[in-house]
Amino acid sequence: MFQTLQKLRVMCFMFATIAERKVPPTPQNIPFTLNNLWDNPGARKIQKRWGRSGTRGNACGRGQRGQGARSGAGVPPKFEGGQTPLTRRLPKWGAKPSLEIYKEVNICQIIDRIKQGRIDATQPIQIKDMLESRIFSKCKYGVKLLARGAERLSELNTPLTIEVSDASKTAIEAIKKTGGEVKVVYFTPLLLRQHLFPDKYPLELRPALPPSRAVEAIQRSEERGAVADYIKPKWVIEDEIEKKKLEEMAKLEVDTLKVQLQGAETVETAKKEKKKKKQKQQEEKQVSTLDLTNFKYPATREPGCGKDKIKQRKPVVYKKISLNVD
Repeated sequence: MFQTLQKLRVMCFMFATIAERKVPPTPQNIPFTLNNLWDNPGARKIQKRWGRSGTRGNACGRGQRGQGARSGAGVPPKFEGGQTPLTRRLPKWGAKPSLEIYKEVNICQIIDRIKQGRIDATQPIQIKDMLESRIFSKCKYGVKLLARGAERLSELNTPLTIEVSDASKTAIEAIKKTGGEVKVVYFTPLLLRQHLFPDKYPLELRPALPPSRAVEAIQRSEERGAVADYIKPKWVIEDEIEKKKLEEMAKLEVDTLKVQLQGAETVETAKKEKKKKKQKQQEEKQVSTLDLTNFKYPATREPGCGKDKIKQRKPVVYKKISLNVD
């Protein structure tokens, strides 16, 4: 009897669906709470297990020998049979991250070192002084000044002059209020190492010309209110000359407008005069390009102008030929 019941259970399990096998029936009387959780029918499926004999045949669905028939074997999805894959055929593109990460130094750290006597506030505070006062232990690319602890600047009696690679706007404004100054200096990694450890370099290195990206960063710090100290490239000098020329031209235009307004009775009359001048200039341009008044055709084209000029045919001249026929 027991054996027959066991066989019936096995038969029911074989003919049952996947959902009936994995998920127990959900009783309607039991509430759906944290201690009574179950999946929806069909949410979980039984994994297909390869390599077993039975309904899948002799090779169990793996084919006749080869790499795919071995256990643990296979090829990754990106493998293309040995040819150069797509990830290597396409060129690299996109933004390159900047590896020049500056050391961040707050104003409160400098004030603490000044009070401890490690930094002299009467002289310009350089990156070398920050390293010697143990604000940081290493510095490869430069230092950026931040405004944390800027309210403590009132504790100092002397204004500060700080030389760094970059500074935030709030830090520059806070130091300027106390009468100080922030100076932005350009350093390459080699020049910065010479600045920090001058004993290792018996000969002084000449200053480097900054690239365009570094120049743009320095110009942004100048807009914030810092003083920049770097070698200006040729294109920067040319841009400055052009800006000065444009400013001078704008000033001249303003002066001429003032003189015109003083001569005119009101602003409206001056505007009318400007409009008239523009119209005259436009008319002169049109006349210079197409002067139709002075233009003449090579011959008259009026209707009926060729009545008197009637074409006459040339007279036909006949030649006399004498033939002697014997």
